Amino acid sequence: MLKAPRYGADALMFDLEDSVEIGQKAGARKAVAAAIKELSAGRFGRFVRANGWRTGYLLDDLNAVVIAGLDGVAVAKTEDPEEIAALDLVLGDLERSRGLPVGRIEIFPYPESAVGRYNYYELCMASQRVKRAGGAGGPTPGGDMARSLGLQFNDLADEGICFGAHSVVQVRAAGIIHVEGAMTANLDDLDLVRRIGERSKRMGASWASAIHPSHIPIINEVYSPSQDEINEAREIVSVLAEATARGQGAVRHNSALLDYASVRTAMNILKKAREVGIDVGNVPTVELPSL
Repeated sequence: MLKAPRYGADALMFDLEDSVEIGQKAGARKAVAAAIKELSAGRFGRFVRANGWRTGYLLDDLNAVVIAGLDGVAVAKTEDPEEIAALDLVLGDLERSRGLPVGRIEIFPYPESAVGRYNYYELCMASQRVKRAGGAGGPTPGGDMARSLGLQFNDLADEGICFGAHSVVQVRAAGIIHVEGAMTANLDDLDLVRRIGERSKRMGASWASAIHPSHIPIINEVYSPSQDEINEAREIVSVLAEATARGQGAVRHNSALLDYASVRTAMNILKKAREVGIDVGNVPTVELPSL
């Protein structure tokens, strides 16, 4: 775990759930807590994938890992909004008792059943701690979600698209802008990692998890604005800036209609580029009407 930061991920997810054999969970909690302490100064997020409610393990997980340096808890197999609300209360009490900032630790709902995915909007609305959610690319083949839905497909099959699109609608409607894309359990097919990431991005994802360190550079590249995207966004803003200076709110450019919606989309691309440290150059100001 202590080697993980060297690979360039924006956040680390320490798993206490399915990757840990039942008899090893107590030791895993101690190891994860020690890793959080050791890595607490790092400029990356530190999340823990905890066991779900009704397993008998969640409270022990939280008691071990809710310490300074923890940024969020991903709750496995979430189904009901009451589970998120209950976790919010437990986290708040632990934060208060341990002198941690109340409300700082995020909750990441992780539905892995048809019921949980159906309730995704309510899960995201159940706590102000929920700031990110997933599913843009559809379920992972062979995973719990795919099995619950009765799906039989491969990583790039179209069958999963409708489920991913429905998830994006739900989490975006709840005000979540950090939407997770699909991932693959195939460790060695890096071209597949890229294709899944590009499709997920087209479907509304803004980030993705990596199951292997070799996937991280590809994911970082896919979800960062490309130079072509930046150049196009800057050009759109410039064209509309000139148009509005002439009293026009819409203009024809390269055989396409550009208007305020185009500028908002372009500004989002430029904003994301700046957030990841990319110099976008000089961008004119466009005064936008309220939505």
